[in-house]
Amino acid sequence: MNPSDAWSGAPVIVPASAPSLELGIPSAWSNGKSTGRLIGEIDLAATPAAVRLARSYVRELVGQHFGADRSELADLELLTSEAVTNSVLHARPRRDGNITLSVLHIDRYVRVEVADGGAAPGRPREADDPLPVHGRGLALMRALATDFGTGRGRNRTAVFWFGVGVREGWRLP
Repeated sequence: MNPSDAWSGAPVIVPASAPSLELGIPSAWSNGKSTGRLIGEIDLAATPAAVRLARSYVRELVGQHFGADRSELADLELLTSEAVTNSVLHARPRRDGNITLSVLHIDRYVRVEVADGGAAPGRPREADDPLPVHGRGLALMRALATDFGTGRGRNRTAVFWFGVGVREGWRLP
């Protein structure tokens, strides 16, 4: 499948021979810095349709990069859906109306980053709500991601990221 045929945005696929990016990653992954490689990046309109596009993009990109099949990518797809949904529903888009989804290969991990315009003002959560509708994505991150966090990206964007380990049997490029 040619990625440019499947997306309404303008995908940018970085070939495997692209220069490495020096990334600061949490101590849970390693001490200090680690070399990572951008696998792909796409800008998506900050709308609910972005969730489906992001999930498909990550599945195809990581599947092709590592030779993994769809059944092996279920957790990665679910966490991508949660991260992009959170950005679309609870954050502001960047000034151009988009969010950026980046996928990196760092050591034995796949790291997915979602960059947006930062937190949108909203109503505070009810502390005594026994079944909150929101906040379940964070529980999924805790259960399925190797690590996750937030930071600042280029041009003062807010970045939420998560990582999952490369599974046994995935072909490392």
